[in-house]
Amino acid sequence: MTSRYLEIRPDSIPSDGKISFKNGHPVLSFTIAAQNGLLDPRTIRICGDLRLFKDNASPPTPVLAADNPQIMMDNRLGVFALWDQLIIRNGRSKMICESIRSYNRYMSSYLGVSSSKQDLMGHLGETCLIMPNQEAHFVGSSANNANGSQKKEFSCHLPSGFLSGGNQVNLMPSAFGSLEIEIHLAPDSQVLYSNTGATGTLSGAHYELQDVKLTCEVQDIPADQMAAMSQMSTGSMEYNSITSLYTSINTSNAQLQYNLALKQVQSAFVTFCPADHINTLAENGLATTYPQQAAGSGALAKINRLQFLRGGQKFPADFDVTTNISTETQTTVSDPQVVKMFMESIIPEAHLDRTSASIANVNREYKILNTNAVGDYTRVPDGGALFGVGVRYSQHDSGVDFSQQQWGLSIESDIAGDSPQAVFIFIKSKNTLLFSPTGVQVMS
Repeated sequence: MTSRYLEIRPDSIPSDGKISFKNGHPVLSFTIAAQNGLLDPRTIRICGDLRLFKDNASPPTPVLAADNPQIMMDNRLGVFALWDQLIIRNGRSKMICESIRSYNRYMSSYLGVSSSKQDLMGHLGETCLIMPNQEAHFVGSSANNANGSQKKEFSCHLPSGFLSGGNQVNLMPSAFGSLEIEIHLAPDSQVLYSNTGATGTLSGAHYELQDVKLTCEVQDIPADQMAAMSQMSTGSMEYNSITSLYTSINTSNAQLQYNLALKQVQSAFVTFCPADHINTLAENGLATTYPQQAAGSGALAKINRLQFLRGGQKFPADFDVTTNISTETQTTVSDPQVVKMFMESIIPEAHLDRTSASIANVNREYKILNTNAVGDYTRVPDGGALFGVGVRYSQHDSGVDFSQQQWGLSIESDIAGDSPQAVFIFIKSKNTLLFSPTGVQVMS
């Protein structure tokens, strides 16, 4: 088969080609039209030019290297910080094949666990504007020259079950047909933050995208196979997908329970951040830190005990996970069992051949303060703090049935006082997609 490389512009963009959340264009939508070809979703890339500005002047003032305070982005995420939600649809029926909310927070954990520091500095730095160091990321990906003409170009992939599962998509109108990719942009105040926590002169800080396009590879169907391929009006695909949930906790004995209605759950993991860090330029709302012990104190809340539950009973382990925190022994190293379970919930150990998780970013040696001082959570090396709790349910990809019983998690910590913590829950499960002339059906 011969291949064609497509460049597709967004379905709806302003006349000047500049896209920003601030100017009322919070959604990027692309349509890969129905055609006689096979799409490899793994080749899909979102390309463009990212520029940051620190005010609402006309024209706006670019972020400069000499600025104080400085406008930052999460250095582990790079351009992924902009993608708040990813939706993949069948173009004919508009049926959603996959939808991942809080996609940028999911990617922070995914990139930290599955990419080495060399990956983050190397090819991901070139393609996704990532650099696992706060200052180096600011100089290379955020700061511009005085007239703002310096391009910060990117060409990022979109890790997801449907796009990364290895299934080819038959784009013929009689088969799966056209595919739509929709990306919801994150608010400026969630993507950007001040390196000192001071925002007085930065209230108008925002980002802007230019020359945005989607690229992909489509294989042409040979003439001698056209008749056979056109008869493939039905088919199926299997892939893992992420279900995202959001809640908050404000107690030392938190109980989380949800009816997932999912039959093949592979794993689940949870990340945290102080609730008052979300959508504010004063803090990095995408950092994956420990919970905060008391609002404004900067002290980390120590997690003492974890229980993963199914129908109110301990599952899959019939015992509590008691961490390495006690009154007799104090250590700044995160509990190795909790770290292992968290990493395995994202990438099974047998498939994990590289990671940036290390004692440099998986520890309790930082404070949840943003003063541009050593020891702040924004200055944690190797991409930033990398914490979460998780569990893997399936050892042979068969999954666990949560369609009739509630999923639960019990967290015992030393959170004190009024200290609301945002909790982001990600459930990985296996989906089966069926397509036919009548439409698309997804069985979870």
